Amino acid sequence: MIGQQRLPDRNPAAHAANIVFSSMTRIAQNGCSLMLVPMSTYENPYSASTRWLRGNLHAHTCCSGFMDIAESGPMFASLGYDFLAVTDHNQAPDEQQWRKWQQQAGLLLVPGEENGTDGHMLEVGVHEVTPTPSEGFAERAAALRGGGGFVMACHPQEYPENGAENIFSAAADLHAVEVFNGMREAIGCDETANIPLWDELLTAGKRLWACANDDFHFALITPGHGWVCVQVPEDEDEITWQLVVAKLKAGAFFASTYPRFEQITLDQDTLHVTAGRHVKLLRVIGPGGRTLHQQEGPKLEWQTEPNLSYFRIEAHTGVKRAWSQPFYAS
Repeated sequence: MIGQQRLPDRNPAAHAANIVFSSMTRIAQNGCSLMLVPMSTYENPYSASTRWLRGNLHAHTCCSGFMDIAESGPMFASLGYDFLAVTDHNQAPDEQQWRKWQQQAGLLLVPGEENGTDGHMLEVGVHEVTPTPSEGFAERAAALRGGGGFVMACHPQEYPENGAENIFSAAADLHAVEVFNGMREAIGCDETANIPLWDELLTAGKRLWACANDDFHFALITPGHGWVCVQVPEDEDEITWQLVVAKLKAGAFFASTYPRFEQITLDQDTLHVTAGRHVKLLRVIGPGGRTLHQQEGPKLEWQTEPNLSYFRIEAHTGVKRAWSQPFYAS
C-alpha cells in the first residue's frame, strides 16, 4: 500500500537506565540494580527479519531521453523487483508527476535525482532537486544531505583522476558509495576496484554503506545486473517510499549482483549468517580488506574479534557477490 510511513509506538514504561561497564550493561530501574547482561561490541544494522524488498536505486526515464516509466516499471516488476528509484539527471519528479507514474509503474517508485555534471551522486527520496552552492563535490554532498535524501556517490571508476579523492572529501555527508554499477561494467569500467576503495574508506574511519545498481538507461543496459535488498519488518502492512529511504539511511539492506542473504544476526558477539542455497562461500572482511573468517556453504557462525573498527560479510556465488553493510565498533 502506498501511503505515509507509520512510526512504531514508544513504550512509555520502558525507562530502564543503561550504564555500560566494559562489555556488560547494568540494567537498573527505580534505583535498584537488576542484573548484568552482555552488550555487543559492534553495531548491527540488521534485525532478525527475513523479509527483504529488492530494488534498483539508479534508473533513468524518458525525462532523461530514455524509457518511459510505464514501460520500464513493469519490466523491473516482472523480474521480481519491489521498488525502483527514479533518478533522472538534475531533475526530480514532483509529487504530481510521481503519482502519475506510480499508477503506471507496477511497483513502488521512489522519487529522486542524479546530481551534478561531473562527479555524480544520487539524491534519493526527494520531490525536487536540492539547491547546491557550487559544483564542488563535498559542497554538493553537504547540501544534498541537508535536503533530507539518501545521498550516494556514483560510479567512482568513471573518474580515475579524482573519484576516490571526491568520496574521501565528502564522506562525512554521504550515506553510501556505489560499489557496483551495471552500466559502467558494461562499458569497461573495473567495478571490482570499488571494493578495495570501500575498504580503504572504512579503514580510514569513514562510515559509508554500499550499494549495487543497474544505472538503467534502456538502450545501454538491461535490468537485473546489480540491486539492493532492503530489510523491513515481517508484519509491516504499509510499504512506502519513505520507509524504504529510512531503512537505507539506517543501513538495513545489502547490495548484490546475484547472491542473497536471508538472515544476519549478532547474538551478543556471535555472528550468525544464513544465505541463499546457491551461495558457495561466506567471508567476514575486516580493516584493510583482510579476511577474518570464511566458511564454505550458505551458513556461517563466527565469534567476533575485539578491537576491530568494522567488519562486513561477503557472499560468493561464482564471480557474483553480495555485500552486507559494515558492523561498526560501538
